[in-house]
Amino acid sequence: MNETTAEALILAVNALGAGVLLFVASVVQKMMDDMDPPGFKRFVNALDRAAMTSAFLVTIATLPILAAVAYFVAYGFGHWWFTAGFVVWMIGSTITKVSNLPVYKWVADPANNDPEELKKRRRILGLANNLRAWITLGSVILMACRFGVREVAVAVAASLLVTPPLLWLARRYIPGA
Repeated sequence: MNETTAEALILAVNALGAGVLLFVASVVQKMMDDMDPPGFKRFVNALDRAAMTSAFLVTIATLPILAAVAYFVAYGFGHWWFTAGFVVWMIGSTITKVSNLPVYKWVADPANNDPEELKKRRRILGLANNLRAWITLGSVILMACRFGVREVAVAVAASLLVTPPLLWLARRYIPGA
């Protein structure tokens, strides 16, 4: 496998992960915010169990680190955009370990039922999910710049331009949105 192919595959897996994280931060988090504290506790415990047993989610969460180690051993650090994207990905991953895992652990403890503390933990989880999602998206953009900064800038700009009318159209046909 050549260097460009390896970078494209790592980028693709990272982009899948960014998509999942953005979905959790923007859709699932809104659902959790609307739950009462006991419902939030049940949901988070079920979500955590389901995520940890999903082959797809476990793969896209761990494969980038394994692939990047092999990539850097084989090809070095010569492509700075790609390397920067991986470093940013590592920062986002670390944020999850530091902020989200303690929340999941606390919520999973059957003795922890204080409604106010559950609300606090939900806010922490929401902030951390958003931060991780946007940092991971940033890492995807940086990695993609390895293939052409101008092309990535055009793609990002085009995405930003089409998003508002697509959101308006979607909300127009969803009752109560």
